[in-house]
Amino acid sequence: METPVPEPHLGYHALRLFQEQVRSGPPDPETLERLLAGLTREGRLEHAWLFLRQVRADPGLWGGVLVRLRTLAEQGRARRMTAWQSDPARRTLRLRFQARQPASAEHPAGLVALLARALLDADLPLAMGLEKSPRPMVHLGHPLPAGVEGLSEWADAALLEPPGAPVATLPDRVNAVAAPGLRVLECLQVPNHASPVAELCRLAHWSWRCPEPWLDAARERVAAFSAADRFEIEKPGKVAGQKGVKRMDIRPMLQDCRWEGDQLLFETPVAPGSAANPRKLLAAVLERELPAEGWSRTGLDLAEDPRLTEAGKFEPKLRNIFEDAVALESGPALRIVDEDDDEPIRLG
Repeated sequence: METPVPEPHLGYHALRLFQEQVRSGPPDPETLERLLAGLTREGRLEHAWLFLRQVRADPGLWGGVLVRLRTLAEQGRARRMTAWQSDPARRTLRLRFQARQPASAEHPAGLVALLARALLDADLPLAMGLEKSPRPMVHLGHPLPAGVEGLSEWADAALLEPPGAPVATLPDRVNAVAAPGLRVLECLQVPNHASPVAELCRLAHWSWRCPEPWLDAARERVAAFSAADRFEIEKPGKVAGQKGVKRMDIRPMLQDCRWEGDQLLFETPVAPGSAANPRKLLAAVLERELPAEGWSRTGLDLAEDPRLTEAGKFEPKLRNIFEDAVALESGPALRIVDEDDDEPIRLG
């Protein structure tokens, strides 16, 4: 029996139709062709292939579709690789979001997956990466430790085309379908040549709720730490090329420590490639193991993006023969002089 497929209409896209078909069972050949045509038209072949892999579709029922989608997706990826950087339709969204429980229990890769799923379910034209096995182009700012709530996190998402709605309305649209604990606070459109947000993170703001029995001792230890010029700890590492124990000054790694009731607020500098664990740093100061509960990152400060002041270096060169012809036609006339002729030949 042929599986009916409704005609596409505003807000009901080919990828959504494909996902619903996968949940109901393999389609007949005619319906499959219609689905593939819609996915091709909307540029969602790679999304469909990724979805089939994520839901672990039965190879006995979906093996042929998987092979076909993989071939089509690889062809689409090859085309995108040649034109992605100069594609005038693509857009870059910068998202500020919260990750509370249960979303904050995820490791960074899981948090990326939750955010990507919310963007796709909100019918945003999320682009796929250029890797051999493409994933949605969503990249977090500085990694958030698993189990720590993030109250003002950053991420970048690449779109194939404009979102089709004012950017200011996108948070409500995404939050309506987001996983529990995940909430988009703000969406900004940034130039495609902007630096990745992970390269701009410079300062992390933290909050830790101290258990009541430890509070007096913790206040004393933090006060002594803040008053010191250096605070060295021992850490396993290489000394003169040999395994051993080295001493490291962590005083610059914990900044502006202050108390608000039983909450300790402090800051840590961050940079690309560095991931100091605030829980371990504070444990060294307090000289005790700290529980995993009671932590949150309240914000991430971003540096000014140097690329935004040098846009000319990153703009694609779009001139072509037609534009050159227009430039010649609108510019001053050219004079070509043949030494054998008495009169010059004038062009223009």
